[in-house]
Amino acid sequence: MRKIRSLEVAEKGKPVGYMYREEPDSENDSGWRVFSGEETQEYADEPANFAMYNASTIVDLEPSIRPLLEEQAPVAFKRDESGRFIKVDDD
Repeated sequence: MRKIRSLEVAEKGKPVGYMYREEPDSENDSGWRVFSGEETQEYADEPANFAMYNASTIVDLEPSIRPLLEEQAPVAFKRDESGRFIKVDDD
């Protein structure tokens, strides 16, 4: 399973603050998109700021997301003030 991950998390070591799952773009894509939550729109608009990673790499960096990976698209989670992930309601 692969995900697209912001380099803010992967290279700068920021914790995951927001993640969502959409329909995959390819057979190697899980549909998960992972962010620190601090990325600006300008940063997010630049494809070079994102890369594909194996899910195991992401879980190694952020073990608390493991149970969330079973959720089906579309779904989104953000980290709350206590550090736990909560489901984001699109309504």
